[in-house]
Amino acid sequence: MALYKKLDLWSIYESLDKMMDYCYNGNEKDSPYWDHYCDQINELCNMAADLYTELDEIKSRLWYQMPAKKIAFCDEDDCSQTATAWFNTAAAMLADTDMTELLEHENIYCADEWTEKQKRISALGRLTKQQQMFLYTEVTGFITRYLELSAAFDTIEAVITELDYHQSAMKGKDGVTFPQSAYV
Repeated sequence: MALYKKLDLWSIYESLDKMMDYCYNGNEKDSPYWDHYCDQINELCNMAADLYTELDEIKSRLWYQMPAKKIAFCDEDDCSQTATAWFNTAAAMLADTDMTELLEHENIYCADEWTEKQKRISALGRLTKQQQMFLYTEVTGFITRYLELSAAFDTIEAVITELDYHQSAMKGKDGVTFPQSAYV
């Protein structure tokens, strides 16, 4: 896992969109190795679609379970603001969260990240234990599954890129096909 991942709600949505679209536009370089990983890519794209649906369900549960909270300068409806604000508050407690990106998606610019994190910690302190446990289990559990999917997806993407770079030999119906040029 890379340091400072974008774990705010909107960055996760964007990443899941990218994963779901990878089946259709991921083979930009027309890689001959793409076909060997097509089944795994399709499976990961389906998992990304499932996580996307689950994220929508988590947002609705957060709206019903958590106290109302508004995001400054946000034009969305109140239920969406509440869910986004609490999801991002829980995500901000993780050490690897990119706070700059999180704050920018909430339209908070040039803010002190430490101060904003302390505000979120104090907001968590005002919740009941039941609300805190609900928030932590929902958001942290989802982020863990998202990071596992993201790691698997990045691994397959990196393998295809590496095979393209080295232009490895491929086994086909007619025997072994060697590349026309190879990195030496």
